Amino acid sequence: MAARLNEVRKQGAFDQLPVFAWSTDSLGALAYESRVGMGSVPTRDVAHDWYNGVVWLQCPQSKMFINQAHLSQAHGGLRSGANGRTRQRDALTLMDESGALLLTTNAARACALLNHDWSVLFANGEPGWIQDTRVLLFGHGLLEAMHTPHKGLCAKVLPVLVGDLSLAIQQWDALQWAALKHLEHPAQLSPLPVMGVPGWFAESKYPSFYCDTKVFRAKPTACGNSSPERLAFVWDGTTLQPGKCAGQSLLVLQGEESPDSSEHSAG
Repeated sequence: MAARLNEVRKQGAFDQLPVFAWSTDSLGALAYESRVGMGSVPTRDVAHDWYNGVVWLQCPQSKMFINQAHLSQAHGGLRSGANGRTRQRDALTLMDESGALLLTTNAARACALLNHDWSVLFANGEPGWIQDTRVLLFGHGLLEAMHTPHKGLCAKVLPVLVGDLSLAIQQWDALQWAALKHLEHPAQLSPLPVMGVPGWFAESKYPSFYCDTKVFRAKPTACGNSSPERLAFVWDGTTLQPGKCAGQSLLVLQGEESPDSSEHSAG
């Protein structure tokens, strides 16, 4: 598997990309990041690591940013939580494993994602969705999980309002990297039950599919004011700017985790 990824690496402009090194080790998070920082991505012969490699090849700048943030904060004396990570590292871990960007020309859909207004987010089914919205998957754990999807499978998403959907593949990494630089806290991410994306799974063609409130949850109750608001962005093709959506709250959101949004193993 590492050899196949390295063949692709040789064929592209990946001079700054770490090499993929075959491994049988089950590494802890920091041990893994340390090896990446030294120039090699430990790669086991498992689907999880294959998708990790694919994302490295597609978004090397973004993956390097995540690696450098983990290493610099872990060894820089920054205040950590009970799990030994800063809140920014928690957020970056969620994006690395379960993250995605929602690109849309329809501001109402971006607002609906932040506010858990599922009827508006998924309005008009597959024809409407294809016309104005795309989801760019980034999390390699999420890609692996979609081999055997279940209704509770959930992505952690940053919505981006764009002028059009003709985003060149070369821009994906730049856009992802620009978004990651704003991410400081898990509460800034919005949950997206991916089986609800119109056209992705057959079940979503039935209106009753969206009636399961254990999956398509109402927005959590706000209390306090210590956490940041959920992020939304505007992209003009070259620059990413934080934006606001109607009804977006500045208050703490309880229950920020959603089904299957937990961290996967290292790598």
